[in-house]
Amino acid sequence: MTKFIQNLNEYITHYNIKNSFIVKLTGIEKNKFSRLLNSKQDILYEDMEAIAKALGKEISYFMQENLMLKSSGYEESTSIAFYMGAVDEEKKELANLIFDFLEHVDAVLGIQKKIDKDALEVLDYGF
Repeated sequence: MTKFIQNLNEYITHYNIKNSFIVKLTGIEKNKFSRLLNSKQDILYEDMEAIAKALGKEISYFMQENLMLKSSGYEESTSIAFYMGAVDEEKKELANLIFDFLEHVDAVLGIQKKIDKDALEVLDYGF
């Protein structure tokens, strides 16, 4: 197994990245990607380049002797991302509706936190 594939597998496992996500971003056929990950097929430079780029890294990142992986920090994340394919007007409208929905959810949850906080403050005064 090449160092690139070994580190790629470690990276994918650590960050819980779905193979289908990488396949969509790279355009590499699903079966081929599986063969690459299992070292059943030699990886080409073009494939390494596409995979690294899809993951926001350089090829050299996956060639390191000791891959340094950070904790995902999802608990503290304030952003969300999703892939919808090629953008058209219908998908833009859907994305805007989803964004509006998430803003409403955030507003509702924010109010609940404020209510809970205010309730605790009232209890602190012995009322």
